[in-house]
Amino acid sequence: MYRILLVDDEALIREAVSENVQWEKYGYELAGSCENGKEALEFIEKNPVDVVLTDICMPYMDGMQLSERLGEEHPSIKIIILSGYDDFDYAKKAIRYGVKEYLLKPITAEEMGKALLDLKAELDKERKAEKKISELESAYRKGQQLLYSDALLHLIRGSKADEEIRRELAKVGLSLDSAVYRVAVVELDIYARSTYKLDEERKRESALMAFVLHNISQEIVEKNKAGEVCQGKDHRTYILLHSNRPAEFRQKARNICREIIGQMNRIMQLAVNIGLGSYAAETENIYKSYEEAEEALEYHYIMGGNRIMEIEEIRQGKRQADVERMLDVLANHVKGNESQKIEDDFKDMEKELRECRYDRRSTGIVLQRVVDMMDELCRLSETEGCQRAVSGEDVLDRALTAGQLREALDILASYCKKTGEWMDSQKNVGGKKYAVMAMDYIEKNYGDCDLSLHSVCSYLNISTSRFSAIFKQVTGTTFMDVLIGLRMQKAKELLEHTDMKNYEIAERVGFNDSHYFSIAFKKITGKTPTEYAREMRK
Repeated sequence: MYRILLVDDEALIREAVSENVQWEKYGYELAGSCENGKEALEFIEKNPVDVVLTDICMPYMDGMQLSERLGEEHPSIKIIILSGYDDFDYAKKAIRYGVKEYLLKPITAEEMGKALLDLKAELDKERKAEKKISELESAYRKGQQLLYSDALLHLIRGSKADEEIRRELAKVGLSLDSAVYRVAVVELDIYARSTYKLDEERKRESALMAFVLHNISQEIVEKNKAGEVCQGKDHRTYILLHSNRPAEFRQKARNICREIIGQMNRIMQLAVNIGLGSYAAETENIYKSYEEAEEALEYHYIMGGNRIMEIEEIRQGKRQADVERMLDVLANHVKGNESQKIEDDFKDMEKELRECRYDRRSTGIVLQRVVDMMDELCRLSETEGCQRAVSGEDVLDRALTAGQLREALDILASYCKKTGEWMDSQKNVGGKKYAVMAMDYIEKNYGDCDLSLHSVCSYLNISTSRFSAIFKQVTGTTFMDVLIGLRMQKAKELLEHTDMKNYEIAERVGFNDSHYFSIAFKKITGKTPTEYAREMRK
């Protein structure tokens, strides 16, 4: 039976809930009731409970404050909030404080019963796990074999001379005279992730999980009479498989590894990676099998976790990936802002790198090239702000520290799609900006006879070909048409409203040759400057 505390400032509600809920039917006993959060904390200090059922609005300390305090001081206590407020902010806070259920008033007995049963199932699961861990801790204290583990690790790693290792093994009653040996290195998948950090709170939990892995591995190996097992300080389990029947050994080794993975998945819901080295016929060569097992284990990053990685299969499948082709295809899809195709490109990249058996270092080089290519696309696009908006600096760090290839490629796929979206969104915005700036520059400098496409592009810091395309797209005409049109318009105004000579007007509007000015003016208006002025002044 689990103990539950009821907290509500309304006596009638406390009484109604206390009497109408069949606590024992759902596996609970009502430990007591309190009027507010402050009173509830004082009660819990003297009377431990498993669950707190609380209202939100109460004097002195409300339900949210109580939930926060319980999360800090009594994290094992489960919380159910019973509220009359269907408010999203309250719900968000409840989630943040670890509240298990957020129930809205009025609530039926059936709804309350379901919530209590769901919570009981979770409590049962935790109690079962705690009991299992407690049993394993006890077994671990009783069964430590440090000398055995040290001697076996020295043998596996080849860290001492063969004769010295044999003397150590003899001290612990271990004599090896099998026909064939093979090393398996087993680790929990969480330790394979470079982002997994052991803070103080996790250290005890991590040691226990590693011990469970060691125990399960040992039980399976002993059951099959297939070798020796020890645990390293790095939380890995090391298995020295050996047999006098080489023909059956390969399949037996794989079956043992599969069973270890299956048991850890089923009993502890934990994923496991196993690296298998090649065969050794002599004990002095066992260390080579160990080094190969370590090498194979590194490929969990590229091949995925919760699996066996054999060094022979990895080496047989190794080849060079067509990285250049993959990058070219990806670049085209980013330029076209083709989101689905970008995702497909990364799926193809994952498949290619897996099939080519790329290790983590080689894969890191490919990831670096993807980020470099995106930065170059931003630079070449001449889209102001692109590199700031989709900077690859932290993206690469996150990709390189991802636990597995799939996670790393997901990070880069998101980055590439963001790059494509940004470049696409800025095409029109940037084009209009360049066109407006160019028009303003022309308006201010049309009288300069040296004004040209090159001088405008130099001012805007953009290539002439790109500017011409943008300007035409935005204005529907060319730079020269706009410049000549503006000069002719200004010339008309001067001819209409001043007594300036033709050569003076030509010079004023940007022509250093009055004869050429007259030809251009007639081509545009159908009249010479003199004819136009005479007609305008009639």
